[in-house]
Amino acid sequence: MGDSLQAHTKNTRDEPLVSIIMNCRNGESYLCESINSIFAQTYDNWEIVFFDNASTDGSKAIAVSYGEKLRYFHSTQSMPLGAARNAAIGKARGELIAFLDTDDRWLPDKLAWQVAVFHDRPQIDFVYSNYYILQAATGRITLGLRKPQPEGDVFGIFLRHYPVNLQTVMLRSSSLQKLNDLFDPTLEVSEEYDLFMRLLSVSKAHYLNRPTAVYRVHNNMSSIRHIDKYPVENNYILGKLRAMMPDLEQRYPDEVAYLNAKIGYWYAAAYMHKGDPRQARKSLKPFAWTGPVFFTLYLATYFPPVIWNSLLRLKGIFR
Repeated sequence: MGDSLQAHTKNTRDEPLVSIIMNCRNGESYLCESINSIFAQTYDNWEIVFFDNASTDGSKAIAVSYGEKLRYFHSTQSMPLGAARNAAIGKARGELIAFLDTDDRWLPDKLAWQVAVFHDRPQIDFVYSNYYILQAATGRITLGLRKPQPEGDVFGIFLRHYPVNLQTVMLRSSSLQKLNDLFDPTLEVSEEYDLFMRLLSVSKAHYLNRPTAVYRVHNNMSSIRHIDKYPVENNYILGKLRAMMPDLEQRYPDEVAYLNAKIGYWYAAAYMHKGDPRQARKSLKPFAWTGPVFFTLYLATYFPPVIWNSLLRLKGIFR
């Protein structure tokens, strides 16, 4: 892989164009840091497709200041994230597509390493990697994934254990033609999970066992502000997968059972976030015997919230 990386960093004008999808909704706080990490890439045949989802802050001024490699588009009315991502992809011109949200950043060799994978492995449609987690409040950085992750035919494994961080993904734009739809325009927090799971049911993945991105966790991120949407959207996505694959339960009985338990956990997490442990306990009770993690979380609903929060901070939970 080392020789491939060297070739891709030296001869980028003959290499595929990478369209980098950036969706923005009032993202000025970290926007310069994110865009700068793209301009710092060792692979330089890329374009940024910047879709401004009706921002009211200074995001536009920051974005357009970067020149012609950033193609700026905007919506005058706010739309769900799934619809906004589709609007951005519709403007992409690249053979390869990558994603970077406005509060995260890439490491310098991210594009070079992943383009090399696609060059060397024509059977691969989807590449993901390890990443760092940055706690904005403390500045603490930890590794997102502690061991190598699955590759190849990963759909069944991902029903149970989904390790993909959007910021690390690159895919062939041609692979999207295998799907009837792109991002589900009704989804707000799980739109990439829905798309990637449908894609991975008909495509092969490659895991790059090195961090390529820094994922920032902060209180204003949509996944925290809209935590109550996770169980609803994931239950909806499971229904879509059943419709797409009528024998889903027969092919992956244990994996689907585990996914149902995780949806129960997400309902519980939303209730605990609202300070309602009784409803959280009710959501987890049907799945308490699915495994030790679920049983421990079920018991934690009987104790002060600090116990629940401490368990969620444990390394490895649901990873």
